[in-house]
Amino acid sequence: MEILISRILKYLNGCLDDDYMYRIGSFVVKNYHQICCYDFSKFIAKAHCTQEEALSFFKHLGLHSYEEFHEQMNLDKQLRLDQIKARMLHTHVDKFLSHLNIKFSKEEFLNTIDEICDLIFQKKRVVIVGALYPSSIAVDFQTDLITLGKEVIEYHHFDKSFQFNEDDVVLFITATGRTMEYNAKKMVKQNLCDAYVVLVTQNMKYIQFENVCPDYVVHVLGTFDGLEFSYQTMMILDLMRIRYYEKFYLEEE
Repeated sequence: MEILISRILKYLNGCLDDDYMYRIGSFVVKNYHQICCYDFSKFIAKAHCTQEEALSFFKHLGLHSYEEFHEQMNLDKQLRLDQIKARMLHTHVDKFLSHLNIKFSKEEFLNTIDEICDLIFQKKRVVIVGALYPSSIAVDFQTDLITLGKEVIEYHHFDKSFQFNEDDVVLFITATGRTMEYNAKKMVKQNLCDAYVVLVTQNMKYIQFENVCPDYVVHVLGTFDGLEFSYQTMMILDLMRIRYYEKFYLEEE
């Protein structure tokens, strides 16, 4: 059975309106590791919702009470952590690097990935900006990093109150650069330049677009048909979650 946080992420990533479902789901992602300490009254107060809205949110997940939601969240958290540990046992970055079409050496590329992981660890939130397919690919990356204690969300145009800040790492995932063209001007007005920007692309001409100068560029080669880039994006995100786990979770154990 799919864990709750993955189902909530799929809903949020496909959301079209800033309604109570979106706000409660966003609250759950942001406070994933604190909710275990909340009773129903505190959950409602912290989420700024009514009891009816909260119960409706749980019902959409197939749950009938806050107690059931709370218990399932705690069970899922441990289940996902166990899954991550088991998956990482025999996983090595070399096989991912060997499938990437890159200009630089594997060592240089992995060093860039490690620096991005360091930045993500230091900051509070990761914001993903990309077209439908890259965003869908990112759900497992989101789920793992949330489980490991990091807030990871997708950017939405309809959220008028959204603001970037210095504790954000923004992952711009775009093969051709069209996603950056479509989003950058509006995002600059939302203080994008206060955040740390990571550009994942095939098209290096966008590293200077609209004065949005990325702090890191993950450049892969290939044609602009989107197919090869999608596979490479999946491997890049997998590399990030593998190295993040190895650097900041495995060492603690």
